[in-house]
Amino acid sequence: MKQKMQYIQTLKQTLKLNQKLLKSLDFLTDNIDDINKVIQDILETNPFLELKSSKNYDNQQFIESISNKRSLKDDLYYQLYAYTHPYNEDVITYLIESLDDSGFLSYPLDQYMSDLHIDQDMLDAHLNILRSFEPNGVGASDAIDSILIQLKNNNKTKTYTLFRDYQDVILTQNYSLIKQTTGLNKEEIDHLFYEIRSCNPFPCNMYNTSHDDYVSPDILIEVENSDITITPINQPALMVNDTLYEKVKNDKNMKAYFNEAHFLMENMTKRNQTVLIVANALVNIQSGYFLYDDELYPCTLSQLASETGFHESTISRTLNNKYYSFNGEVYPLKKLLVSQTASGDSSDSIKKAIVELVDNEDKEHPLSDNQILKKLEELELHCSRRVIVKYRQQLNIPSSTKRKMLKKVG
Repeated sequence: MKQKMQYIQTLKQTLKLNQKLLKSLDFLTDNIDDINKVIQDILETNPFLELKSSKNYDNQQFIESISNKRSLKDDLYYQLYAYTHPYNEDVITYLIESLDDSGFLSYPLDQYMSDLHIDQDMLDAHLNILRSFEPNGVGASDAIDSILIQLKNNNKTKTYTLFRDYQDVILTQNYSLIKQTTGLNKEEIDHLFYEIRSCNPFPCNMYNTSHDDYVSPDILIEVENSDITITPINQPALMVNDTLYEKVKNDKNMKAYFNEAHFLMENMTKRNQTVLIVANALVNIQSGYFLYDDELYPCTLSQLASETGFHESTISRTLNNKYYSFNGEVYPLKKLLVSQTASGDSSDSIKKAIVELVDNEDKEHPLSDNQILKKLEELELHCSRRVIVKYRQQLNIPSSTKRKMLKKVG
């Protein structure tokens, strides 16, 4: 069969944005303060984009409130952009967005597979990508898992294998028992402890802040007469000056600025609509919390995706760095997204119960994790001891031993 090569000239219109906009603005992921900073920069250079006055928007206030401190997720995304091997963006984004304040995974592994509709191999491959990033130990299930990841990444193969297989014995720090179980001599056990102690159980805590910095909420939630109202706030009132464009539309450079202004407007509109749709679905699910101060209801990304029609990764990006205002306080929107234990109990219910039990315990004889577990079972709240440890760490509650020591010091 003969092949004939033909050159056909076509006219194609493309939109070229300035590099600052391309690098700085991820409309769906960025919070309103970051977006307002980029908008401020564009307002200074784009003659067609104008800012109308708005009672909910004080441009100077937001510019002053922006912090230069990067978050853990910011750093992870920077590393992801530099990652050269293939990956599924939806999967890796979901994993990053699900990390808690300590950089640990928020959900059981089987929930990730269920929410993302992937198998174990796909999940493991993307967990390995995440766990190859800095800080070393990010993406772990808990502090012990974080140490194992660090040992593996640092090629401490023998210590990694021993700690993985005999962690319960090693954590007792009982030399005789460790020697009997592993066959190691004292020098080898000392070296084992040295390599374990060189790891940081909470490598992402350097990103944690006191949250004293001002953050701007995207929405205001109000309750009146048993009705919940959701109102977008702090949104810049942008407009494009079409009249000016008519006068200079034959200028190539002016046309590029005009297209940039419309690009910004369209994507801001899409972003705000998506945030409002997701927030409305979340508030509807958690209506009892806002109306009657009930405990938060278990809610997953998969459930929100079914409610809104968006993909799970879109939900994750939408909830990232977004805040709502309620009763004069500002809260992260993703806090309304509550996981549940394997038994189906709300993590919010269990956390509240743990706080209540610790607050009312005998300070001379603080409750151990096993005792807390038994008391939760008496309250018909079911989870594992490992979950107790994880939630206690998230709540900044020391172990029973440390609580007793603090009592003596006090």
